[in-house]
Amino acid sequence: MFIACHLLLGLVLGLAVARRPGDRRLIGFSALGAVLPDLIDKPVGHILLAESLNSGRIFAHGLLFLALLLVAGAVLERRRRSFAILAVAAGVLSHQVIDAMWAIPVTWYFPLLGPYQPYEFTDYFGNAVLAEVSSLSEWIFLIASAAIALAACRGDRPDLLPVARTLARVAVPLLLLLAVASLYAWAAGIPESILMAGGGPEDYLLLAAVGAAGIAGMVRYRDFLSPE
Repeated sequence: MFIACHLLLGLVLGLAVARRPGDRRLIGFSALGAVLPDLIDKPVGHILLAESLNSGRIFAHGLLFLALLLVAGAVLERRRRSFAILAVAAGVLSHQVIDAMWAIPVTWYFPLLGPYQPYEFTDYFGNAVLAEVSSLSEWIFLIASAAIALAACRGDRPDLLPVARTLARVAVPLLLLLAVASLYAWAAGIPESILMAGGGPEDYLLLAAVGAAGIAGMVRYRDFLSPE
């Protein structure tokens, strides 16, 4: 999936994680974890290892990376009572789930099943940027992400709260329309649409699921979008 999709799910997960300890910083850590696998693997796989692997799903998309984060997070929580790394791990897990990494077992279980598989891409980053900006879902997810992020920062920048609330009012109906349109595209078997460049039936189901999660998170945790 594309980056704004991962980001929104990470932010919604962060709302749930941050609610109990009451630490809004965990929202940011969860969001960071949700995009971290791509921030690590895309440059490494498509630039540094372009001549050998040319793959953007390698180490940070595997269970070993997640396990190391969980161990580090457990140690930090035990010694400093900080859930920061655990929140990052939660975001990383959401990324791997949305990317359906179990469908690429060599990568997900690395190194148990052998070395990474090489791929062939032409102008990966150029095509990726084009796919991102031409997908309607990414713009909707970006609006919703901005609403949550700005509201979470209201303690430091209370002047941003009206903007966040306005974006939230726009984002919720847009997410609902996206979820319905995605389910229709999936049921109709539409091979590709403006909803997601290069998307297929399974991608439409994921778009609907993330859209529904966005709505649920923004409604369930609307206190983050309202003044104290």
